Amino acid sequence: FLDTFLSLFFDFFINIRMKIYNKKGLVFGILWAAMGSLLLIHALIKPEPERIRQIKDLIVSVLLLAIGITSVVRAYSKKASREDFIEKSDERNQLIQLKTKARLLDLMIWAVCFLLAVSLIGYMVTENTAWGFLFFGPCLLLIFAWISFIVINIYYEHHE
Repeated sequence: FLDTFLSLFFDFFINIRMKIYNKKGLVFGILWAAMGSLLLIHALIKPEPERIRQIKDLIVSVLLLAIGITSVVRAYSKKASREDFIEKSDERNQLIQLKTKARLLDLMIWAVCFLLAVSLIGYMVTENTAWGFLFFGPCLLLIFAWISFIVINIYYEHHE
C-alpha cells in the first residue's frame, strides 16, 4: 500500500499538466480532506475536556485527511483512475453491492417493524401519547417503503 501511495504521490507532483481523470473522486477527496482539516483545526483550537475524545478526534481527523489526500492524488493519476474504473465496473463487485443493498433494505424494514411493534406495545401498556408519536414515525417509513417498492416494481416491469 505504501509503495502505491508513494508512487501515486510522486506521479502527482512530477506531472506538470495535472489532468483530472476522475472528477467524482476529486470532489469526494476534497470533501474528505476538508472535513478532516476542519476537525483537526477544531480539535486543536477547542480541545475536548476528556483525553480519550481528544485522541479520537485527532485519529479521525488524520484518517479523514489521509483518505481525502489519497482520493485527490488518485483523481490525478491516469493509472489509478483506470484501476478505480475497472474495479467499479467489475460485475462481481456490482453483484456484491446489489446483494448488500438488498440485505440492508431487508434489515432496515425489519428494524422499522420492530420499532413499530415496540412503540405500539408501549402505547397499549402505558396509554402515554408519547408512545403514539413514536409509533407514527416508523409507520410513515414503512408506508413510504411499501409505496416505493410498488412504484419501482411497476416501473421495472414496464421498462425492462
